[in-house]
Amino acid sequence: MSLEIKKATEIKKAKGTYLIYGPPGMGKTTALKFLHGKTLVLDVDRTTKVLRGAKNIDIAEIDNINTWKHWEETVIDLYENYQGVYDNIAVDNVSELERCILSDLGRQGKNKGVPNMGDYQYLQFKLVNSLRYMKNLNSNIIWTAWETTDSFQDANGQQFNRSFPQINGKILNNVLGLCDVVGKLTINKEDKRGFILSATNSTYAKNQLDSRGGCLQEELIVSGTKEVSKKSNK
Repeated sequence: MSLEIKKATEIKKAKGTYLIYGPPGMGKTTALKFLHGKTLVLDVDRTTKVLRGAKNIDIAEIDNINTWKHWEETVIDLYENYQGVYDNIAVDNVSELERCILSDLGRQGKNKGVPNMGDYQYLQFKLVNSLRYMKNLNSNIIWTAWETTDSFQDANGQQFNRSFPQINGKILNNVLGLCDVVGKLTINKEDKRGFILSATNSTYAKNQLDSRGGCLQEELIVSGTKEVSKKSNK
């Protein structure tokens, strides 16, 4: 097998992979209203009622009881039948998806509904592989997650309360590394919602698609360098 080599100058703008996180009720699901183009929302936590009336959005509910099998079937169906069909595909939300999968695996086990150590490993591989599959769908992929915090100490011994997505710790770096953009949803002094896209000692965030360090809620995904250049880092 020989390598297929191409020049970096030949790389064309491609669809992105986004992970947005924040506390429950902050507006993660509502942010999906602002996505341009045809959008499919995979509803795990049953909060898509806030999308009522959005003409460009289709919704498919993920079975939150028999989740292990249904999620696997959903990812395969997307890969085999929906490549390029939607401009955006959102999973709302991955934190609840984790809990549903673990609950289902625990229910199937012999430990009175409590997941065993092997179930956590099944979950870890399932989610990372799901993201890899979805990155091949020729759609913008948006995963939403709840926010969690911990205490972090830097090399100088200074401590920070750090915010990051509520995802299984064993795969957190793997998932975040596979995403092009990780944004923390917040509210500024003018009571406007927006995303922090630049990391600090207290916030995990990143933006590998353009130069913005932040954006308004409705400006998460922009198309074209001309449009991006007009956006200030908010």
